[in-house]
Amino acid sequence: MEKFIIIGAALLIIAYLVYEYFQLNCRRFTRIDLKTGQRLKALLLTDLHNKCLRSADLERAAAEKPDMILLAGDMITSGDRSFINALKAVNDLCKIAPVYFSLGNHELNYRDKFEGDWKDFLSRLPENCHILDDDHISFNEHVEIYGLSLDRRMYKKGRIFDTSNCNETIFSNVNVDRFNILLAHNPDLYDYYEKQIPSDLIVSGHLHGGFVRLPFVGGIVFSCYGVKHRVKGLYDGKHIVSSGAGEHRMPLRLFNRCEIVVISF
Repeated sequence: MEKFIIIGAALLIIAYLVYEYFQLNCRRFTRIDLKTGQRLKALLLTDLHNKCLRSADLERAAAEKPDMILLAGDMITSGDRSFINALKAVNDLCKIAPVYFSLGNHELNYRDKFEGDWKDFLSRLPENCHILDDDHISFNEHVEIYGLSLDRRMYKKGRIFDTSNCNETIFSNVNVDRFNILLAHNPDLYDYYEKQIPSDLIVSGHLHGGFVRLPFVGGIVFSCYGVKHRVKGLYDGKHIVSSGAGEHRMPLRLFNRCEIVVISF
């Protein structure tokens, strides 16, 4: 009897893994309400990795009537010279709302490997797609949006970069009276982000939610073990980490579907 139970459980797990695999492009819309009084709505996408968005995703995104769309890195893939799918995705999103696009480790690597293609990619983006490469822009008189690119060393696999000696200030003359939004791809460097600007909202991605998530445990697949990661969800009441809208290399997710985050604030 125990043998049949084990076999049955294994088959159920395999069946669910197959289901999850084919659901990778069926993105869950996750909702987070920060209740800040700004009365704005943003869509957050990270880690699309040169995938297209389905028409169903775009229809649902448009139905949300967002004021802005935040792309917190890795929309392209550094190992794939073609950026056509990512370009189409960004163009489609720009038809819905203004897009604010910060760089992840894949954009940084791609820019170094394919400088000419990167310039071509930038030249083909719509006017309402704002690239925030260690830069910032006003959304309105009350809201400022910052994009922090980070150093490529800060993404080294196997360890979390020690930022305790990083005292340089990327942004100057930060207006603390504004509602400041920071797009920063790597969620594990939140202490460093606090040194840069007094943020009211931080959005990140990068860790794909830990790929596999277990009940009461959370994400379990990382390049750096032995530390407590910020993986998915809301932290400190203002740091939102997305599990990503796509996949790269390992098309595996368990209890952790691709997502687009709807943020009301």
